[in-house]
Amino acid sequence: MRKIKFAEWIKSKLTGNSSVTINSETLSEYLEKYEESKFNLTELALFTTIDLIARSLAKSEFVTVKNHNEFTGREYYLWNYAPNKHQTKIEFIAEFISKLIFNNEALIFETSDGQLLVADSFSKNEYAVLDDVFSGVTARNWTSKRTYSAGEVIYLKYNNFAVKSLLAQMCKSFESLMTSAEERYNKSIGHKGILNISTLEANSTDFQQKFNDLMNNRFKEYFKAKNAVLPLFEGYNYSEPSTDGHKTTNSEINDIVKLKNEAYTSVANAFHIPPAIILGEASQLSDAVDTFISNSIDVLAQALEEEITKKRYGEVEYLKGNYILIDTTVVKHIDAITSANNLDKSIASGVLNPYKAQKYCNMLPCEEKWAKSYYMTKNYQTAEMAVKGGENE
Repeated sequence: MRKIKFAEWIKSKLTGNSSVTINSETLSEYLEKYEESKFNLTELALFTTIDLIARSLAKSEFVTVKNHNEFTGREYYLWNYAPNKHQTKIEFIAEFISKLIFNNEALIFETSDGQLLVADSFSKNEYAVLDDVFSGVTARNWTSKRTYSAGEVIYLKYNNFAVKSLLAQMCKSFESLMTSAEERYNKSIGHKGILNISTLEANSTDFQQKFNDLMNNRFKEYFKAKNAVLPLFEGYNYSEPSTDGHKTTNSEINDIVKLKNEAYTSVANAFHIPPAIILGEASQLSDAVDTFISNSIDVLAQALEEEITKKRYGEVEYLKGNYILIDTTVVKHIDAITSANNLDKSIASGVLNPYKAQKYCNMLPCEEKWAKSYYMTKNYQTAEMAVKGGENE
């Protein structure tokens, strides 16, 4: 983004007057406009990383369990398809996780008609023994008039580190380096030349008019054009010194790319994400995705899973086998053709049944009874039978 020069900004403030008053207020306004215009590389890396985490977790399946068996009911529909009238599950979970990571806390509350909403803002009163109380809860330009106890809401706090603090510290160094690299790049691709004007021409009566037209119009069009010829009056001689500009330009571009990669790598490492994922390095992507799911997604999924079970089911229901389970295995794309051997092994060992295997492949699962049964080949036997030397027939 183009930086605002102070002289240009002052000029823009002029409205026909020959001067403008400069005071602390005016300077503060300029500095604010200048900061807004800076290309915030670290912030872009941060938002990219948070969006990756949020959307990856949003792909997970929220499995509702009743009496220790999968059960599809209203709760399943809320968490997997439409938590409210305005959002899909992907939008809803992505918004919640984004707020959680960026603001270090996030809140989900239920409206009187059973909708789940992510709070845009809220106030929290903490107590040592009693439940915490949440008030002034707002969402989608609406403010709830009631207060909520901790047991009535889904509330998580991201206790890893303060993201805003990280952002502020990292921006200063990276933006300073990026600005220097941009300035060197702009300098390297700019035109530099020497204009010789004879003494006779400089003393002519119409010199100023010719000079102004040459500098403000003709040179401007000449430098803008891809191919151009610049006719000069007698007494004018323009030349450009030979340079290795293209080499310098490549060097500056490499510096900018390196700075961008370094910013993305630093933010990724802070969130325990392999930099290969953020940088799109395909050769390392498979192993990196597994590490990303294990170190980032599974941790958040477990925290959210525990909070939902605690608040919407409770201890009594949990002991009966009623709870919610967040399945993150679907975050990684599984193709039925390329993963056929692994799927076959999973079914043959009784880990998956055909129904679940088809779900993991994003296929419409077969509803036949046989598809929901578990299978195991005769190659498997119990430890007791192996010790005895028996065979599982």
